[in-house]
Amino acid sequence: MHRPRIRGITAALAAVVALVALTGCVRTDADLTVSRANTVTGDILILGQLADESEAAQQAVVGQVTAIETRALPGLRDRTGVTAAAVSPEPGWYGTSLELDAVPITDLALGGTPLITRDGDDFVVSGVIDVSTQSDVPAPAAEGEPRPGAPESTVRVSLTFPGVIEEVRGSAELAEVDGTTVTWTTTYDTPLTLDATASATSSAFPDWIWTGLAWGAGILVALAVAGLITVGIRSRHDG
Repeated sequence: MHRPRIRGITAALAAVVALVALTGCVRTDADLTVSRANTVTGDILILGQLADESEAAQQAVVGQVTAIETRALPGLRDRTGVTAAAVSPEPGWYGTSLELDAVPITDLALGGTPLITRDGDDFVVSGVIDVSTQSDVPAPAAEGEPRPGAPESTVRVSLTFPGVIEEVRGSAELAEVDGTTVTWTTTYDTPLTLDATASATSSAFPDWIWTGLAWGAGILVALAVAGLITVGIRSRHDG
């Protein structure tokens, strides 16, 4: 296994997350599947809580989630394989859906830094989400209290890989591993460290081993066929 190279997600993610605390609760949900071909497929939802069902409230949320998307995922909606749409998945929530279809992992960048990188036979995910370090986040009303809106606002990032999750580091207590899927969940008042390594192959063996086995099997089949032909020819001569 190659030694993982840790690359931090830029502070842009934390900065855009901070925006929601100014106007209300927000949910950011990402459900993504990473392929062996270094592409990502899935959905990213950025949702704001509506004050009411009026058009004005919807427009306010649109401005909120647009600011988040623009700063966190600049240009992603314009990438090949990305479909953007306004959504209201449940009453009281409104926002944006970004549907990814075989998008290169290099295009899934937060503030210009890829969320997922390929390191040989591994995929590496790394970064830090810490809203409390941002200057534009409202301060707590009193010392020891949470920042306004932070406990109700959430971030959930779920990534499924071709192979096993080899290691989860950092905020391991906020991560759940289920087979080849790792999911991080946090609120805006709890810093989150994304730091994990997963296999880029569908088993414990790297791709080159399977390629070699396939070639070897092909050679054995060819030799077997050649042997059968030789036996057949000799049988005819002997007859």
